[in-house]
Amino acid sequence: MAAPPARNPPDTRTLLERVLDDVGGAFTVGLGYVGQRLGLFEALAKAGPVTSDALAAATALHERYVREWLNGMVAASYVEHDPAAATYWMTGEQRAVLVDESARTFAAAAFGMVMPSLALAPRLLDAFRDGGGIPFAELAPEIPEAMDRMHRPWFDHMLVQEWLPAAPGLIAALRHGISVLDVGCGRGRSTVALARAFAQSTMLGLDPHAPSIQAAHDSARALGLGNARFVTCAVEELAAAQAAGEAPPGPFDLIVAIDCVHDMVDPVGALRAMGELLSPGGAIFWSEPTGSRNPLENRNRAGKMRATLSPFHCLTVSLAAGGAGLGTIIGEEGARELATAARFTSFTKLPVDNRMQQFFLLRK
Repeated sequence: MAAPPARNPPDTRTLLERVLDDVGGAFTVGLGYVGQRLGLFEALAKAGPVTSDALAAATALHERYVREWLNGMVAASYVEHDPAAATYWMTGEQRAVLVDESARTFAAAAFGMVMPSLALAPRLLDAFRDGGGIPFAELAPEIPEAMDRMHRPWFDHMLVQEWLPAAPGLIAALRHGISVLDVGCGRGRSTVALARAFAQSTMLGLDPHAPSIQAAHDSARALGLGNARFVTCAVEELAAAQAAGEAPPGPFDLIVAIDCVHDMVDPVGALRAMGELLSPGGAIFWSEPTGSRNPLENRNRAGKMRATLSPFHCLTVSLAAGGAGLGTIIGEEGARELATAARFTSFTKLPVDNRMQQFFLLRK
């Protein structure tokens, strides 16, 4: 069968340049990972203009490797260089993206997810041949830690300030005091952000990954938050845990599910369980990655990142449990289909301008 005509296909030169960019980017991520793990970015940011000898001494590392790392980071535009003085430094913008984890623009935590994920390639080869997948519990501990750090800008700077206000009346209700369930909370950063912002409301963070929930407990305890609790279980198991006295009782006036439903073993069952946990008039605030189920529409930076990540993470952790295997990008169309299958009668796409996530409000 003849192939149909391609829609705006890249020419050979453009494609060769793309491969060159991607290979260079892959090794840049590798060196970024090395720089994070060894404290090179942080030490360089603190030192200001510094020679490779001085940076090596400050970090107790081998100078020749440090110099080559610095030169690679200069080529990637992550670091600046003065050839005459043989010094290296970082600008304020570079520090905000690569070093300052409290910044809205911090992005370098992704290095800590990419490298351990790529190391799964041999196991992924077996999954391609034989089916199944890699369970979340068998991922390197670095991966959930990196995901937590990656999402810090979302929860420190966007969730309360930009995302939730898009749902009419929600901020006022949270300030007055409601019961909130945070599904797929991971290490609890979203739950903690909600608890800190809305002291009159009570928050229950939920995730099936026990080490992440323990980290969430520790974070809330360190901050003295009495309105945030955490339970280790999937949302479909929460009602049983409540009946057994192992989880705080519901119902919940608001359920938050940020960037997690597509990963689940049974997304429809999970949404249906959320619906059953809602109080009358309650709502689900749900986000999914931006992008389209039509892969041609994902030919952009964010779409490419999500689409290529999927087999290494979102797809494989679902298939490992015999799940739906939706993958990372389901698009608005896929979200609407899931909501309909879960018997929600109201589905609203919220007006949030965000290049990485799209937001929906569901009601029964």
